[in-house]
Amino acid sequence: MAGYNSFIFEGHGTSEKTGAYDPGAVYGAVRENDLVDKIVTVAINYLKTTGLAIHRDENNYTDNDLGGNSYTAKAGISVHINAGGGSGTEIFVPSREKYLKEDFKLIKNISEALGITNRGVKSRDYNTGRIYMRSDGVALSYTDYYKEIRDAWGLGISLAIVEVGFIDTSDLQKIQANINNIGFFIAQYIGKLCKVDINKLQESEVSNDYYYRVVCGSFKDKSNAESRKKELESEGYSGVFIDIYKS
Repeated sequence: MAGYNSFIFEGHGTSEKTGAYDPGAVYGAVRENDLVDKIVTVAINYLKTTGLAIHRDENNYTDNDLGGNSYTAKAGISVHINAGGGSGTEIFVPSREKYLKEDFKLIKNISEALGITNRGVKSRDYNTGRIYMRSDGVALSYTDYYKEIRDAWGLGISLAIVEVGFIDTSDLQKIQANINNIGFFIAQYIGKLCKVDINKLQESEVSNDYYYRVVCGSFKDKSNAESRKKELESEGYSGVFIDIYKS
């Protein structure tokens, strides 16, 4: 058994049990798990400055990574990117959630930073499928719909699923431009669960996880993009690739 203060799980990823990789939602060349990995890396780097022991893992759907561990806060978060053509930030929490104040603050901070809709704090009933919009301080009582939340609650742990925004709409560019802000707000959320304040939006130390791209043209016609790629390769440039971008 390992002891932690709290946890942050990445949506999807590689299962420790099966070795299978689940990218989550995919839009063009962009994968949900890759985006979430960057966000969680930022959050963890902020939390390292506090001395808190944070359990970071991925693909909790398959692995149930909470099992066998102890958590002083008995609460944490699973980070996801939504899909399906919508827009906005939302968070799903247990029906008997004890941290609604923190949940409301998190999605308010993220949605305002991205300039997208605040879709609310929600819970969902397993038996009826009904989604409830939560009110701060008002607890419900039913079996939770999402397995990840349900399994955690069975261990006496509150797990919230935050959907930062949508991968397949204009939300994507806003998410990509605000990785540091999103990571900070998630770190701040975890800090509050652990009764530790993280107030200063500092420069994140994640430079080793980022790459700087040099763009040499954008084309509506794929054949033109392929011609430019061949042209650059003929000049001796390596690592040239075509990336799909939606303006």
